[in-house]
Amino acid sequence: MITMLSTIGSAIARRWVLWIVIAVGFVISYNLMLLAALILRFGQVPNYMTVYDYPHNVIHIFQNTPALTDAIQIVADEWLLEIGHMNYDYGHGVSEWSLTVLPFKAALLLAGGALLATVIVLMQPGKSAACTVATKGGALGVAGGGAALLGFANATLSWVVCCAAPNWVASLAMLGMSASWAFWLEPFGHIITASGFGLLVVAIVVLASRQAGAAAAERDGARGVSAMST
Repeated sequence: MITMLSTIGSAIARRWVLWIVIAVGFVISYNLMLLAALILRFGQVPNYMTVYDYPHNVIHIFQNTPALTDAIQIVADEWLLEIGHMNYDYGHGVSEWSLTVLPFKAALLLAGGALLATVIVLMQPGKSAACTVATKGGALGVAGGGAALLGFANATLSWVVCCAAPNWVASLAMLGMSASWAFWLEPFGHIITASGFGLLVVAIVVLASRQAGAAAAERDGARGVSAMST
């Protein structure tokens, strides 16, 4: 375990810039992809954007919520940014669809991006080509599946048809699933998120263990050659 963790740490240290770019880029590109999907789905460009005073709202929640566990659950659903399309045919307007950025969800995506970045830096050539092409391809496929599950279950889209509640199930309804079926699947979001993280961890463990084993074999071989020469 220690050797495997050392292998992971060394891979990140060698390419820490790439690691950061991938981790942060995953969150940014994910939200841009969702926004592009909304524009294509409805054929409308966003016409409003609202930035919320997230730090003030979080402080207010903790100050006015007696139970800490309740406060944490409320903060997890607090908004930072909302961008979408407003229909002004009805009074002050009705938000027909929107993409909402929640810091808690963004933190989950950032954690997933960090794991994905770890997979990618482990796949880069190091001191030795420890992993075969098949191993790298399999690990990348597993990691991609994990990232897809993680992103799918943490989409914060809202649609007026789904009562404008920003949730991943709204994306299912937008894809054609009935709203009743979509909301029936809502309780399984945590399981899907956990599965996504699990697949990413599996990919990291496979790559790191292969590299650690190859490095150990290489050291043993070097010691054997040294002993024979003496």
